[in-house]
Amino acid sequence: MTYDAFLEQMKKDLEFDFATELPDKYSGVKIGIRDVEKLQGESYRGISFKNGDSPVEGNMNMQLAYEAHEAGRSFADILHETERAIMQQVDRMPQFDLGVMSDYQAMKPKLMTELIPQKGNEEKLADVPHEKIEDLALIYRLDLGERNGGRMTSIVTNQMMEQYGITQEQLHQDAVENAAITHPASLRSMREVMAAMMGMEPDPPMPGEPELMVATTKEAYMGAAVIQYPGFMDMAAEKMGGDFFVLPSSIHEVLLLPDDGKTDYHELEAMVQTINANEVAPADRLSDNVYHYDKNDRVFELAEKTVGRKLAQEMAKKAEARDTAEKRPSILSQLGEKKKEAMEHAPKAKAPGRAVPEAAL
Repeated sequence: MTYDAFLEQMKKDLEFDFATELPDKYSGVKIGIRDVEKLQGESYRGISFKNGDSPVEGNMNMQLAYEAHEAGRSFADILHETERAIMQQVDRMPQFDLGVMSDYQAMKPKLMTELIPQKGNEEKLADVPHEKIEDLALIYRLDLGERNGGRMTSIVTNQMMEQYGITQEQLHQDAVENAAITHPASLRSMREVMAAMMGMEPDPPMPGEPELMVATTKEAYMGAAVIQYPGFMDMAAEKMGGDFFVLPSSIHEVLLLPDDGKTDYHELEAMVQTINANEVAPADRLSDNVYHYDKNDRVFELAEKTVGRKLAQEMAKKAEARDTAEKRPSILSQLGEKKKEAMEHAPKAKAPGRAVPEAAL
């Protein structure tokens, strides 16, 4: 049996059982098969369900169930387990007013942001408004609140933006301003974060050692986006005493390291890539690259660009100094000009000629 055939049979049996065999309060549950587009390469084809005409739809990836069936588990066991899971999800589904969901002014206070990699999300990004930031993309979500220990969010799509009748510029401005209020930024040292996790007081920093800072939201949820909050990078630069590197820990937080002028960003990238490969779930990975923030120029960019930009600035300064020196007249030339000017203004001597004879008496 192929996976698609497995889904078709599952849909058919679920529809029959919900309509006739299960408690009456679930008789309105609608079953379907849907391709679920998710970020970070986590898309799948699975079973969808919703209760009546509710705008809220649930989805289940049945790939593992299919593999268990292929390995010998009975289809009936998988069917009954799936039914129980769907009934639990239906009971937990929040009820939303569809009219409110389509009202931008009502939904604007629920806007939040998420920073994701462009690579691997190209197809999804084609359908959602976003702001490109180097190799990253800032997307916008509606925070629908917490339920049963989890947070429900919905990505704002191009279609939703058109229905709201707003531009991407307005959406971006509203989202970053609102997110900074509803999901405030947090900037603490790694010492403080680790100490808090262990319920201890943080140790004092090591003298002369650059301190690693953790930037995220108060709830540490999709917190990497704080680097796009209005004024956050300038605030961080003041707190850290100057320029700094940005290490993408995950979509939930980034690490900030002061640029002491000695750190090689290649070493930082190697560390980030190793951690991503061994410790960060694929769905949470942000980037294998390292970034840099220039306090004076207020520039956020890939660290590899900083080297070239600084070199170009230095060469431009030297060229400007050289041009200025070449245009400045030398002391000898100035003296020559003064002498010439003096000669031009000196009284002219009379030309020699014959003497005029005096008149005879």
